[in-house]
Amino acid sequence: MIISTNFLFSQVGIGTTTPDNSSILDIESSDSGVLFPRLTPVQRDAITNPATGLLIYNSSTNYFQYNSGTPGTPNWNSLTTNQHQSGTYNVGSTSIGWNYYTVTFATTYTSTPSIILTFREGTGIDNNDSNSTSHYKVANASSTGFTIAIYDTGGTSDVFIEWTAIPKTQ
Repeated sequence: MIISTNFLFSQVGIGTTTPDNSSILDIESSDSGVLFPRLTPVQRDAITNPATGLLIYNSSTNYFQYNSGTPGTPNWNSLTTNQHQSGTYNVGSTSIGWNYYTVTFATTYTSTPSIILTFREGTGIDNNDSNSTSHYKVANASSTGFTIAIYDTGGTSDVFIEWTAIPKTQ
């Protein structure tokens, strides 16, 4: 009589003989990491029916990207933890009417971000006074920057625009 025992495991361990029960793949190392496929957008877009959740490293943008769409209609999103950019634009004096100022992002976004503006005027960068007769808005927003448009009815000095750009979630 021959007795045969087969052990079946649903986890795979690399660098460990006891993979975690909640994972299908458990990789452990104290001196190296995991290297994901590094693809250009052209190579990424050539993937046939990419699975929802498929993860790649975009070598053109230097961001991890995942498919949040379906295999038939992929939607590639970047995994960015801190792609918020912000700054203060010291406009100085404005004249009556519309005044335009260009802001260029330090890092290009994958799509046009949401942009938040705060207007202040007065003496010095820390002054928090406000002029209710001034109007300001974002114009010509793109993934590389935007234009600040300020409409002033009275000609103002020491104008500051604080801005924050945040990647859109949808």
